[in-house]
Amino acid sequence: MGASASPKDGRSKLPVRLWVEIPDGVYSAPRRRGSGGIVFHEHTREIDATVFRIARIATVKRQLITAVEVDAFIPEMWRARMPKADWRWVEPGVFRTKAYVYRNQKSRELGQFLASGALVLDLRETR
Repeated sequence: MGASASPKDGRSKLPVRLWVEIPDGVYSAPRRRGSGGIVFHEHTREIDATVFRIARIATVKRQLITAVEVDAFIPEMWRARMPKADWRWVEPGVFRTKAYVYRNQKSRELGQFLASGALVLDLRETR
């Protein structure tokens, strides 16, 4: 195989994989004295996951797109520290989260999606 691979080489049948950000537990921190109670923050972790849907995040017109919203399959080993009753679970095992464009800049599907100007790309229909 040469440096340029044609779309007939079988790669079009592979699932789309992107680096996505998932929650990895919650921690609390007290505010400064006199500023109120405790603040809760969500730790995040980046994993390589199979993506089923890519959508643009609503932004101001002509703003630089830094992240997209994705529906990603989360493997069982990463689900232990994720909240079970979270509204971001869209199906069993599928979590709606963000994927940063800079981290996934070599992804062909993400590049085509951003260049097309479409709002949503369902990757289940194209496979």
